[in-house]
This record gives sequence, structure tokens and C-alpha cells, in this order.
Amino acid sequence: MKELLLTTLCLLSLPAIAMTEKAEQETANALVSGDYQQLRNVAYGMETGSFGHDHNPIAACALRRVILLVNSDKVDMTDFNNEAIACRKIEVTDNQQAWETAFTIAKSISATKKK
Repeated sequence: MKELLLTTLCLLSLPAIAMTEKAEQETANALVSGDYQQLRNVAYGMETGSFGHDHNPIAACALRRVILLVNSDKVDMTDFNNEAIACRKIEVTDNQQAWETAFTIAKSISATKKK
């Protein structure tokens, strides 16, 4: 039940997302587990509007930041580059929203991983 609540909270944190059911499930799984590769795949899908995800640059930027925050033991130079590229695509006025979303998701993932 707590995982469902955390997943719902995380999904609501993502700004204005619309996606296929499969993409929605992939996103929920990635947000609950914090899985490195799943998060990368979802961020890419949102960044490019592919694999059933709507194009959502703010959410893509936020997820690129989440990857850096919750998977610091797995990240490499490409992850830092991906964050810079994805976040450069958002308006300066959207940067705060992307950071707040990233922090909310990162805290939820960290809380789930501690269990």
C-alpha cells in the first residue's frame, strides 16, 4: 500500500504527463524501484517523446537529475552530459519546478530503498 502511495505521489510530481499505459507502468516501476537503467529509459522516452511517452522536457530534466542523485554509484560521464543536455532544453523559469520534482522523487526512492 505504501509503495502505491509513493508511486502515486511521484507520478503526480511529474509535470503534466500523458503517456500510454505501458509507458505509465514503466514510469511507475522506475520511480518505485529507482532502477538505474529504467530511469534512464524513461527519461529518454520523455525527452524524445518516444516509446509511448509524451514529449515532456521538464520531467525528462527532473529524471536526469534523479538518476544522478539516487544512483551515484552507477553514474558515469554520459549521465552528467545527459542531464546538461536535457535541462538545457527547458526554460529558465521551469528550472525550479524541475529541481523540486527531482528532489521529491529522489526522497521517495530513498525512503523506499531504506526498507
